[in-house]
Amino acid sequence: MDSFDTIDTIAAIASPPGPALRGLVRLSGQEAPAIARAVVCLDGGEEPEQSRPSWRSGTIDLDGLPLDASVTFWPGARTYTGQPMAEIHTTGSPPLLRRVLGCCLDRGARLAEPGEFTLRAFLSGRIDLTQAEAVLAVIDSQSSAQVESALQQLAGGLAGPIERVRDRLIDTLAHLEAGLDFVDEADVDPIGRRRLADDLARDAGEIARLADRLRGRDRPSGMPRVVLVGPPNAGKSRLFNALTGADHALVSPVAGTTRDYLSAPVSCDGLQVELIDTAGIDETLDPIEAEAQALRAAQAAGADLLLDCRSGDASHGVESPDDRPRLIVWTKADRSVQAPPVGAIATSAATGQGLEFLKYEIAGMIRAGAAEHDPAGLTSARCRDGLVRASKAMGHAAEAIRLDAGDELVAVDLRDAVEELGRVIGAEIDDAILDRIFRRFCIGK
Repeated sequence: MDSFDTIDTIAAIASPPGPALRGLVRLSGQEAPAIARAVVCLDGGEEPEQSRPSWRSGTIDLDGLPLDASVTFWPGARTYTGQPMAEIHTTGSPPLLRRVLGCCLDRGARLAEPGEFTLRAFLSGRIDLTQAEAVLAVIDSQSSAQVESALQQLAGGLAGPIERVRDRLIDTLAHLEAGLDFVDEADVDPIGRRRLADDLARDAGEIARLADRLRGRDRPSGMPRVVLVGPPNAGKSRLFNALTGADHALVSPVAGTTRDYLSAPVSCDGLQVELIDTAGIDETLDPIEAEAQALRAAQAAGADLLLDCRSGDASHGVESPDDRPRLIVWTKADRSVQAPPVGAIATSAATGQGLEFLKYEIAGMIRAGAAEHDPAGLTSARCRDGLVRASKAMGHAAEAIRLDAGDELVAVDLRDAVEELGRVIGAEIDDAILDRIFRRFCIGK
């Protein structure tokens, strides 16, 4: 956006594109009620209520064509945008709505830019930046789970923990700087340094966990990622082919056949997931195999669920240190003479044993974890790096305290952390970031 001027009155068609029974034109700004009254001839001729929201019916004269309409007025600053608003509701014909919008523009409104209504809500302090992005997520949601996650973020599910940590850092920074400015004053109590270091380390861990939840979740498909991991020759590629119903992956009895990763969509109990086959977990000095291990690790880091594949005929097992949600899958059950581990799902790509039950369990694990993980994922691309930098800054501050470094050095790290967290929630405004976020919205939102 060229500027963030909120003085003028904006207008846009705010109903979904295409024909419908009803459609609406939204206005925001000091002149919004007056422009709506000029476009719609209100029944009864009386002025709408000025002190509280009100609804009035009327008609619009489109070159002699009377068009039934109604107007909802929201006066004052307690609106979505923090400004007076009005919405004109009428027949949901796109050509008619464009003509009504034209009438508003002729009477002094300006066509809203993409996301400008939500931008004004942010600039007026009605919502923070993560909540603004949650509005976009609600609009773009393609499933009830995505809607629920977006609504949780809209209610402060991500910003709340960040704001609490940032508030504590600001208090601590104020105390430290008071000690620096008034070191000779008797009424400025010294901070318990050991307790302060522990508190900062705890807050750094909380922010790092938020950043970890964001890692790898900014995917275009929007589908949950289910990644097959395990030792070489554990049957991962055969299981991948069996679950996807096609021979996507090359299968061989020679361990280490899979070097790259493969992905394909799979329907699991009505839930569409992205299934990813990766190289076997192994230690190697070979540069090509090392690259395969790096690709495997990257895919596992972005997984919503790991399928930990093991088999009775594998020469050895390799445990992954990753603590992400996982299901243990006992592959090649038709050929194994060993009993599967407790809690493992016995499967066979050759006979189909356990495949439908595995899909059912995958869907259950993904749905159970959606409420915990998805809200943070909505703003992952923008927020993750800022949270990582804030966590590192707090960790440095804690370490400086334990090493008895001066408070002025600790204060530098705390200022960096406060600034990074402020950028995430929008307390520190960066015009380039705002432009990038709100350009993703459609006009009218």
